[in-house]
Amino acid sequence: MLVKLAEAIGRLVLAGREMSRLAGFTARMTELTVVLKDLNSGRYERTMVNNSAIADAGDIGPGRGLLKFQDNLIKFEHVPLVTPNGDVLVKDLTFEVKSGMNVLVCGPNGCGKSSLFRILGELWPTWGGKVTKPPAGKLFYIPQRPYMTLGSLRDQIIYPHTHQEMKRRGKTDADLLKYLDLVQLTYLQVREKGLDAIEDWIDVLSGGEKQRIAMARLFYHNPQFAILDECTSAVSVDVEGSMYQYCRAVGITLFTVSHRKSLWTHHDYYLKFDGHGAYEFGPIEGTQDQFGS
Repeated sequence: MLVKLAEAIGRLVLAGREMSRLAGFTARMTELTVVLKDLNSGRYERTMVNNSAIADAGDIGPGRGLLKFQDNLIKFEHVPLVTPNGDVLVKDLTFEVKSGMNVLVCGPNGCGKSSLFRILGELWPTWGGKVTKPPAGKLFYIPQRPYMTLGSLRDQIIYPHTHQEMKRRGKTDADLLKYLDLVQLTYLQVREKGLDAIEDWIDVLSGGEKQRIAMARLFYHNPQFAILDECTSAVSVDVEGSMYQYCRAVGITLFTVSHRKSLWTHHDYYLKFDGHGAYEFGPIEGTQDQFGS
């Protein structure tokens, strides 16, 4: 009787913790819904914006920039990088990247790298200038810690597509096994007993395996451009190199945030922020050492 009571109390405590987490998630989802409604209505103003910082930057403001969609091109023309609280990280960013021009992005924390990609992903408004980018679905983002969805091993590779969408695209399980082989994860479908295996992938997979699954996901979607944000930091240099070579072979142009010298050879240009509002954009040469270790 006492054992049953102890088990019941334990389950009650665990349920309380889960309810607390659920309450937190619900609050965040409510905030997200409000923000999305504001974005859809074109309202970007926030009470935390530092008006003096914005005024000092000149005639800019949220939503004043232009956004143009064009295949095989990413181009920033006099675009300021501004945080939601009004801090101007870069007053005037101008560069052009065509398909096939892999770019290595570097700089200290808080220098504007994330702001650049949030503007590209349309998570943040354009405060001025003009941004040209591929349409939705042709620009892919992979973070350092990729999202693992609830579902099968197959679902991890094709996310956010469903199995039906995968079939409509003409993809088969044989294609998925090919992508697993390219990232040297063929053993996963053997270890987990097939692509239909369902696990808690966040716990089952190591950090390096998650990053390689994310790269297999990139190969499946095959976009024009991909933003790789330290997404191979837990992957060995040889596997990393083979994945980058495959991206170049199939025509996926890369924006890579990294300080690993092993990646220089896979990129043609660099975009370096100094953390004080200045930046450099140019071709990578063999003698350059500004990218770290």
